Amino acid sequence: MKKIFLLLMAHAFACQLWAQGTLHLTPGANIRSLGGGYLVLDDMHIMNDGSFKQAPGEGFVKFTGGATVNLSGNGLTRLDEVLMSKTGMAVLNLQTNITVVSKVNFSGGLLNLNNSILDLESSGIFTSESEISRAFTTGLGYIQVTGDLNSPASINLGNLGAMITSAANLGMTTIRRGHAIQTAVYGSNHSIRRYYDIVPTKNQNLKATLRFYYFDAELNSIPETSLHQWKSKDNINWDFVGADSRNTSDNYVEKISINKFERWTLATATSPLISCPPDIAVNANLKGCKASVSFAANATGVPAPAIIYKIGNATITSPYTFSKGTTTVTAIASNGVAPEATCTFTVTVTCGSGPTITTITEAERTAVPVADRFSVLARPNPSNSYFTLQLKSNSSLPVTIRIVDILGRVVESRWNLAPNSLVQFGQMYRPGIYFAEAVQGKEKLTLKLLKQAY
Repeated sequence: MKKIFLLLMAHAFACQLWAQGTLHLTPGANIRSLGGGYLVLDDMHIMNDGSFKQAPGEGFVKFTGGATVNLSGNGLTRLDEVLMSKTGMAVLNLQTNITVVSKVNFSGGLLNLNNSILDLESSGIFTSESEISRAFTTGLGYIQVTGDLNSPASINLGNLGAMITSAANLGMTTIRRGHAIQTAVYGSNHSIRRYYDIVPTKNQNLKATLRFYYFDAELNSIPETSLHQWKSKDNINWDFVGADSRNTSDNYVEKISINKFERWTLATATSPLISCPPDIAVNANLKGCKASVSFAANATGVPAPAIIYKIGNATITSPYTFSKGTTTVTAIASNGVAPEATCTFTVTVTCGSGPTITTITEAERTAVPVADRFSVLARPNPSNSYFTLQLKSNSSLPVTIRIVDILGRVVESRWNLAPNSLVQFGQMYRPGIYFAEAVQGKEKLTLKLLKQAY
C-alpha cells in the first residue's frame, strides 16, 4: 500500500491520488506546510501543475522506498528541505525545475537531474552526499547556487564541491555544477562526469585557488593519478590548467594562482616523454670553421609539450651556428605536468669536408697541362681506402706532391718523386674533399680528390 503522511496546512488544496502512485496537484491547487511539516512519499511520483511552495523552516519532503519515481509538472515547486532516503540504487528523476531553499539531504538513493535545474538560491546546501547517494545526470541539467565571495577562504558554496580561496573580492558569484561529459578535452573519454561553471562578478586577477572535488563514480574510467584541471571559455575549446596537489582518498584536485574562472572540469594530462636526434657530425660550411645545423627532438605528452634546446644555460633555436669541435645540446620538453623530460645529443663540426658525395668530372680526375708535358691521374677517385697517383712527364725532373684539405691545410707532402711513377696515399684520411698539388719544375697541377666513408 502506498503511504502519504501529511502534516501541512492546505490553502485552496486540491489533489488527486492516482492508482499508479502519483500525487497530482491540479492547476490552481496550492500546498504550503507550516511548523516543519513532513510530506513522506513512499515510492510515489509528484506531478505538480499547481503550486507547492515552502519557505525556510516550513517543512520537509521525504522520498522513501526502492522504486524509481518522478517529480514533474508545470507548476512552481519551491521546497524547504528535500530528504533523499530511498533504498539501494532507487532514483528520483527531476522532470521539472525546482528550488530548494534550505537543504537537500542525501541518506539513500540517487537524484537524477536529467535536463532540469535544481536551484539552491543563496541559502540552500547539499548535505551527506556520497558515492551511493548523490546527484547526477547524463543530460544537461545542473545544480545552481549563488553567494557573495568576499576574499573567500576555503568557501564551498552550496557544498557543491568547488572550494574557492582568494585574496580578491569576487562579489556575487554563481556556481553551477553539471555532470555531462565535456567533449574535446582529451582522449576518447574526454572528461570526468562533473564540471563547474564559476561566474563571479569580478573575474580578473583573482589569484585564486580551486579545490575541485569529485566522486569515484564520476571518473569515467580516467585514472585518478592523471587528473588535472582544464578550463574553457566557450565550452568547445579547452585549455590546460594543471594540478598543484591532489588527494585520491579525499577525491580532489587543487590548483593555485588562478586569475580567471570559466567552465572547469577534470581530465587526463600526462608528463612528457622526449627522444633526441642521433649525434650529428658535419663539415664547416661557414667562415671561421663554423656550421649552421638544423635539429629537432620529438616529444609526446598531454597537453602537447613545448621543447627548448640549451647549450649549458643558454637557450638556442634551430638552426644554430656551431663552432669547431663537439658541442652537447640538451633538449627539454615541458607541458606543465611534472617531471620535465630531457635528452642530449652532440653536434661535431669538422674543419674540412665530411662524407658528402660530390660529383667529380673526368677533367677533375686527371690534371693535364698544356702541351701534355706533365699529367697526373688519380685512381680510384672517389675512393674509400687509398688513392693511387700516376705521374706522367716527358721531363726527368723530380716531382713534389702536396695534399691539402678544403681549408688549405697541408695534410701530407712527398718530395723527389720519380716521373712516370705510381704514388699511393690517403688510406688514413678522414672522409672529405682534398686537393693534390703536383709540381715538376715550373709546371704545377692540381687534382681534386674525394675520400668517402667505408
